[in-house]
Amino acid sequence: MTVRPRDPATPSSGSLDSGNSIVRQRLSRWGVRTPRLLRGPRVEVPLTAPVIQTARLVIRPHRLSDAETWFDIQSDEGVLTFLSWPHRNRAQSFQHLKDRTRHTTLSQADDLLALAIERDGKLIGDLSVHLRTVHPDFRSAEIGWILASSHGGAGLATEAVCAVIDLMFGRLDIKWMLAIVDIRNERSLALATRLGFIEVSRDGRDLTMMMSRDQRNFCPDHSGQRSLSSHHTG
Repeated sequence: MTVRPRDPATPSSGSLDSGNSIVRQRLSRWGVRTPRLLRGPRVEVPLTAPVIQTARLVIRPHRLSDAETWFDIQSDEGVLTFLSWPHRNRAQSFQHLKDRTRHTTLSQADDLLALAIERDGKLIGDLSVHLRTVHPDFRSAEIGWILASSHGGAGLATEAVCAVIDLMFGRLDIKWMLAIVDIRNERSLALATRLGFIEVSRDGRDLTMMMSRDQRNFCPDHSGQRSLSSHHTG
């Protein structure tokens, strides 16, 4: 089960932010990481990678010790079918995981938070959140998720996504959550629809879906969920 992050259009928070957004998009097309100076304002209180425990899962920052399992997940054809990621060898997969261990804070537009989904001590997937718009009136974030094929069909993706959406609405005061879903990806499309995401645009096979706090209409009972700690690897 996979939903991949991309760059959907998000509300502008003003002319300066709009101008910076154009520059960011151009730099991104050239493969250049946007300097923080051009990312505009910061959120009031940055969100540092948490460790969250749900009834069956631990959602935490990635670790290099997950390298072998991460390679297996990236080699899973059921995962790659709906991703734009290339096939990676072990060395490339390790570098990709190393990069994800550095994405631990949401503070400015285009910041990425990458989190591991763990069950019974084993990595089974990935959750990513891009902070898209910072202005408090329009604050938005895009969520993506990956779950190993062997763990599909048990409601684990729903459990993980709900926990992180709770975090975004509660800690960052997000007004809009976004997701980009491949129209062929029936499970992820059904999951997003159950949670309250609605389609706002379509580009080929990709649906841009959006959900506000008020539109959210389903999540399982996570009465056992608790945040264990905050973690930052620098």
